[in-house]
Amino acid sequence: MKKSAIYKRLGLLLCIGILGILWNCKSTDITDDENYTADISKLEILLEKDTYYINIDTALPFVTAATQQVANALFLSRTGNTASRIDVMGDGHFITIQNDSVKGDLPFFGERRLSAGPYGGRNGGIAFEGLPSNYEKNLNKKKRKLKIKFTISQNGEPSEHYEVNLNIFPNKNATININSTFKTNMGYTGTLSAEQ
Repeated sequence: MKKSAIYKRLGLLLCIGILGILWNCKSTDITDDENYTADISKLEILLEKDTYYINIDTALPFVTAATQQVANALFLSRTGNTASRIDVMGDGHFITIQNDSVKGDLPFFGERRLSAGPYGGRNGGIAFEGLPSNYEKNLNKKKRKLKIKFTISQNGEPSEHYEVNLNIFPNKNATININSTFKTNMGYTGTLSAEQ
């Protein structure tokens, strides 16, 4: 048999195989999934609430060369922490949203620019309390999460502003990202709680 005839037959078999695979594949609509429906139902209930309390479990600093050097020196004690993930569970850090006001006490691990407020500021962490601006709350059905965004200032330092992006998932886990005017960005994970 000639090589060209063999290549034609192999090409034909390959085309038939691909068509067979495509024929057997079927599109699934995620909105028909029972888990999806249950998740969206939980999120819709959360969307209607006016009060949220989140216990912070983990701090996720933005790692720069300087913070990496400091963290390497601090974490030599084999705590299980790394420069990019620090366990703060049980330390009392939180975010509370109640009606139209927010309050937060979060640890900060990172760099602060010297032009930010008074040198040697009163609070090394991220602390805020009051009425936020640009408050938004919406449900992202595709990503199965409740998204809350707002802007607020550091307690005692009105020039330090935070853009807070909070995501709450159906299993009551939460992720928080905070962009700051003068501090490096921080991320956190936490758990939605009924208690304060």
